[in-house]
This record gives sequence, structure tokens and C-alpha cells, in this order.
Amino acid sequence: MTIAKYCKFCHNSFSIRLIGLNLDLQILTRGKLPRWNVVEKDFVTLLEPPSPELLHRLTKLKLCTTTDVRRCRRRVRKLARGIPAFDSVWIDALVQAQKITPFQARVLESGHPEHLAVGPYLLISELGHSPQSQTYIARVPDSTEQCALKITTPQLEQPQQLQKHFQSLLQRLQGLHHPSLVLPRVIKQLPTQFVIISHYLPSIPVSELLIRRGRFPVPVVLALGAQLLEALVLLEQRKVVHGDIRPWNVRLAAKGNAALVDPGLAPILSPELTIHAALPPRCYDGIAPELIGTGRHPNTQSDLYALGCLLWELLAGRPPFTTGDPLAKLACHQTKSVPDIRSWAPETPAGLAEALIRFTAADPRQRPEDMQAAQKLWPGTASRNLLARFHDSFQHQTSRVESEPKSEKPGRLPLIAALIFVLSGLSYTLLDEGARNQLLEITSKVSFNQTDKKLSPPPDTQTPKVKTEKTVHTLLPAPDGQGVIRLEANTVYESTRITTVGPLTLQGDPAHPAIIEIEANSFHVVAEQLTVENVIFINRTSSPQTAGQTIQALLNVTAQNVKINSCYFAQLESNAEAGSNQIYSALYWKPLDPQHRNGTNLTFQNTFFALPGHVVHLSQSPQNILLNNCLNLTSRSLLYLEHPPEIDQQLNLNLQHLTMRESGPLLMLNWSDQIQIPGAIQMVARDCVFGLAHSALIQFQGLKPPENWLASVGLLGEGSVASSDILIAGWQESPGTSLEELSTDKMMIEGLSTGKFQYAAEISLHPADSLVTEAQVPRKSAQPPGIQPELIPDFVASLKTLKK
Repeated sequence: MTIAKYCKFCHNSFSIRLIGLNLDLQILTRGKLPRWNVVEKDFVTLLEPPSPELLHRLTKLKLCTTTDVRRCRRRVRKLARGIPAFDSVWIDALVQAQKITPFQARVLESGHPEHLAVGPYLLISELGHSPQSQTYIARVPDSTEQCALKITTPQLEQPQQLQKHFQSLLQRLQGLHHPSLVLPRVIKQLPTQFVIISHYLPSIPVSELLIRRGRFPVPVVLALGAQLLEALVLLEQRKVVHGDIRPWNVRLAAKGNAALVDPGLAPILSPELTIHAALPPRCYDGIAPELIGTGRHPNTQSDLYALGCLLWELLAGRPPFTTGDPLAKLACHQTKSVPDIRSWAPETPAGLAEALIRFTAADPRQRPEDMQAAQKLWPGTASRNLLARFHDSFQHQTSRVESEPKSEKPGRLPLIAALIFVLSGLSYTLLDEGARNQLLEITSKVSFNQTDKKLSPPPDTQTPKVKTEKTVHTLLPAPDGQGVIRLEANTVYESTRITTVGPLTLQGDPAHPAIIEIEANSFHVVAEQLTVENVIFINRTSSPQTAGQTIQALLNVTAQNVKINSCYFAQLESNAEAGSNQIYSALYWKPLDPQHRNGTNLTFQNTFFALPGHVVHLSQSPQNILLNNCLNLTSRSLLYLEHPPEIDQQLNLNLQHLTMRESGPLLMLNWSDQIQIPGAIQMVARDCVFGLAHSALIQFQGLKPPENWLASVGLLGEGSVASSDILIAGWQESPGTSLEELSTDKMMIEGLSTGKFQYAAEISLHPADSLVTEAQVPRKSAQPPGIQPELIPDFVASLKTLKK
């Protein structure tokens, strides 16, 4: 390069720096890239822009706009980490921003992006596939509505004849609508394929549910069979044979609809049974004996046989004949009778077993003559509420369901299995001595002596200690049919372990909450969803001093969703020595299915926390956390995360009328991997009070986090107040070491006010004493920030009046 060219290049670079992001924004808005932006790096972001080919594909397919691409720069910078920002990096960033789906990203990178468009339809994701067809979720043209799009390759070489059969099928199905039927609505012919458009029903195939959990309970099979028979009766009235009733063609929706998909297509595409080596053996389950080797076409009788085999498999958890050889499986259907289901599921009622024997009879003349006769023979009803609850239990549950007879012993909790929980291996030192002594002081005002119902004096008085008597604990009662355990008022229950299928509710009396006392082990619960209302969780035992003791939790939960309403968590050490190092957190949570954390929610409302450990100890990051009108006194932290959110995850924290008084940070993150790229955290705090004690609002411990990571953290503090000396972000290598302030220049913070504020009284176990009466900070509302104490039950009164 000559000197003149070099000077010209420097002049151009300087000009580019001057116009900066403004010119780049105008260019991206027009959807065009000038030559310098293609060849050279963007001097503002030091990132290679996406190629013109990629931008052309994205805009032509209407996957996203150039503005959407530009908004992904920060994600690209995080993903690139100094390497060139190839198109694949931009595609990954668009997936993280949820502008395109992972399926669309794979097709874009495959070199055949045109496969995303099938005529006017845009493919979104893949639903399933078989050797002859592929099914996708697609977007309807000029609409946000989604549909199911199947591309099938027929075996016969007569596309014109097939098209006539398809049009005849559409005419017979015209005007038919039923929640248990997913019908083809549009069928288009391609040169060698057919495109079949159906309504998209968000649902789960029964085959997947069977793999995840095993055999279905009898009431579920009765309801599911009744719905399928309703649909088959309507098809029979239209002279349509389904022809392919298999577990993967029956789908269960969230509203409790069991739907048959693709009715009438199999008899057109494969009118005669053929054996293919490429097909798995499961494709030959439910084949009626009269179809094997006879050349007959499917009819009502063969549909009944397939339906009977399907329902038999749901009850038994396995098909009637389990051989892995397709020919041997067909031979079994042709030469053997389907066994009585009661040999595999003894709890099956006689009426249901007899109906399945009729449906699966080897001789078609012994089966019901039509679908209406089969419907009359079926002993169950189409209960959508039952199937909706069953569907909900499957959303994140992966354990196996076993139909167990209910215990006849009253007052005993029927445990399905015992699961050993391993608490976090992290060790913690003692809290700050002043904060711990303060907690001991306020909790010591609650008396547990049977003969003394008055408040005990503070520990600084010279009152002799009274030995606490042993409390007589009550065993938890059994749950009812809805999974609700109702607790007696003013009763102390024993801490236990509960493992159940589906949702579980612990319900106490609103006026006189029940008490669950944790002495040695946590109260363990494993359920799909846990709801706790009007319950007091306390610990008042002193453990001997041991080095390196870990923090325990009063409530240890493994569930996808947790709802805590009007509860009280406290470590009451009225007779404990100040040197005792047994520390309790309120709640330890981990997801039931770690691979499906989308949709995991933790909700706390009108709840009081007074303990030295963490309020919520999270083994992994849920999707949403909500705290509404909660009071937190002297805890180590409100939320402790063992690991930051993963790169493809965002933690949403919603706080309303929360008061943190003399407590640790709002959010404490353990940072153990310096090269990890964590996800985002978005916090919204409305009318909250952050009165922290020598802590940062967001605090890291362990390794020091990267300087730019706080750019992924946002805080919107509408009407919330914090003390004037508060640190927004800080890092502490280990408990007890100095706290280092972190720069928050790249962090988005809006609406949080700082200044002085006063509480109604000194810190105590009465919520009204933590009401903010005066705040010297600018606020829009005349109402005080923080808790609404009138909505939090008076737990202290319940503890004082409790008789052992």
C-alpha cells in the first residue's frame, strides 16, 4: 500500500468513526449494506456484520427485519468473544432473541434456506417424521396463526388418482368440527409429493407420555377412550375410516381433549398392508388379523381392533405382543388372542376388561358391529377435566406412574416413593455476629413454654433460662382426591418427606395457622406443583458446634412450580447459645425436570421470613420469581443462586411491596466458572424497600465476574426506595472478606430512589413495626413503600397462644 493510499484509508476510517452508529442504523433500516461494511469490520462495534446473503434470506422469508438483526449486536459480541462474528454467530444470536426458532436456524445453516418456505407457508419447527412423511408447525400466510403442515411421498405412482381421493375425503369432512378430531383442511399436489394442511393443536402425543411415565391410570383410560369413540362415531357417520389409530396419532391437549390426527389419510396413501424393513416393529402394533396378507382395506372393524390395542397398551404400559421382529409381531396378531388386560393391570374393572376383549377379538364378527355399538359398550365418560389435570401432571414430570391402591389406614400419608435429597455441598461461615445476635434477640421474644404464654424478656435481662419441653407432634393427614392436605388449626405437625404424582397443596387455617416444626431434617416435598397456604415453618433446636456445617432449609422442594401464600418461616432460638452455628434457610428449590425449566415459577405472597440463612436457595435458575407483599428480616440473602442463568435462559424477578430490613443482598450469585457466558436477569421492583445491612443489592461471591456481564442485568425500580449508601453491585471472594464495589455503568437501572427512611418501630416479629412511616426520597405515590402489614397474618399471636 502506498503512502497516499494509506492516508486516504486513514481519512476514510476517521470519517466513518464520525458518522458512527447513525449511518449504520440508516443503512440497516433500508436493508442495504454498503461495500465498506461488507469488506471491513464495523469500527463502532468491532464486529463483522452479517453477510448480505443472510440478510437477504431473513428478509425474503420474513423471518425478521434488519432492525431485529441490529438489536442482536450485544448478543453477538457476547457469543463471539473475540472470534470473527460469522453468520452462524448471528444466527445463534437471533435464536437467543427468539426471532427465529432452532429448527429455522438449522435449515438456514444447511445451505438450503428455501426449504423453509412451502408455497406461501413458512415452516417454524418440526413436529414429527416417518419414512414417508414429515410434519411441521407452519405459519399461515399473512397471519400469525399456526397450522400443521405434512409433506408426504405416496407409495403409488398415480398422483392424479390420489388427488381425486383426497378431494373426496375433504368433501366428506367439510363442516365437521369436534375437539377430538384434527382434520385435514387443504391438500395441495406437488410434482412428486402432497402437502396436507391441518389445524395445529398444541398437544403431546400419547406415545411420548407413555414413554415418560408408563401405564396410565384406569380413570384416564376410560375418559380417553370415551372421547376417541365420540370422534370415531362422527367419522363413521361421514363414511370415513381413520386407518391409522396409533399412540403417536392420538394427542392430549391442555384443555383435556384427546384428539385423533390425520383421519382418512392412511387408507388413501397405503390402502393395503405392506411390510417394510425400514419401519420399526412398533408400526405393526394394532394391525387387525383380517388385514394381514389378505389385501383388504381398513374399515370400521379394523379401527376398533387398533383402538382396543391402543387402550390395552395404555393400561399395561406395553403393547399386547412385544416381539421385536415385524413378521413375528404380525404372526402373533394373526394367530393369538390379545391377553386379558387384568393379567397385566389387575386393578382394571370388569366392564373395561370385557370391552377390550370385544374390541380386540380376532374374529371381526365378534367385535361391535359399528362405532355406536362400541360407544354404548364403553363404561367410561368423556371427562375433559380429568384429562386436563392428567395433562398438567405431565408438563414437567418424568417419574413413572404406578396405579397403587389407596391406603385404608386413616391419618397415614400414602408415600409413593422416598427420595433422598442431597443439599448443596457449599459450606458457609457464620453470619455477621451483630446480625445474628440481633436475630436471636428478636426471636427470643416468643415463648414456647407451656406454662408461660407471655412474651419472654430480651436476653439482656437477668432472667433464668427455662428448659423447653418436648412438643408432641402430629403426623400429617392423608391428601384428599384433589391432592390437598388439610391441616388442623393450632396444631404442631412433624416434619416428613412427601413424594407424590401431580400437584400437592398444604392448607392451614387462615385464622390459626398450623405449625410444622423442623427439628433435625428438612420438610421434603417432591411434586409437580406445590402450594402452601397458612402454614408456619419453624426451627427452634440448637445443634452442637461443628466445623464446616452446611446451611439447611426448613422446606426442601423439588417441583416445577411453587406457590407460598400467607406463610411464616423462622429460626426461633429462644434458648440457643449465641455461638451455635446451625443456620437455616427458608426454602431450597430445584426443578423436577432440569431439562425443562421453561415455565418454572416460584410465587410468594403475604409471607414473613425471619432467619439467618437465605430466604430462597436455588439450585438452578427458574424462569419467573414473584414476591408480593413479603417481609424479610436479617436473612443472609433473599435469593441465592448456585449458578447464574444459562446462556439461553432469562431469569425474570418481579417484586411488589417487598421490605428487606437489616438483611443481605437481594440477589446473591455464586460465580465458579470465569469463562462461562450466563444468561440475562431482569428485575422489576414496584414500591419496595431495600434496607440492607452492609451488602450490595446484587452480590457475587467466588470468582470475580466479567466486567461486561452486568450489561445483561436490568433493574426497573418503580416507586422503590433504598438507603442512600447502598451498593448496586458488589463482589466478595468469600464470606467475611471485604466487599468490592463493581461498576454498573453498563447496567440498565431506572426508577430506583435512594435516601433516608424510617420504620414504625424497632425491628421485631410484628409486621406493622416494619412499615415505612417516613421516606425522604422523591416518589410519585403518597402511599408508603414496602409491605402492607394488614395483609400479613399475625403469626406471633398464633405462636404465643399455642398449647403443646
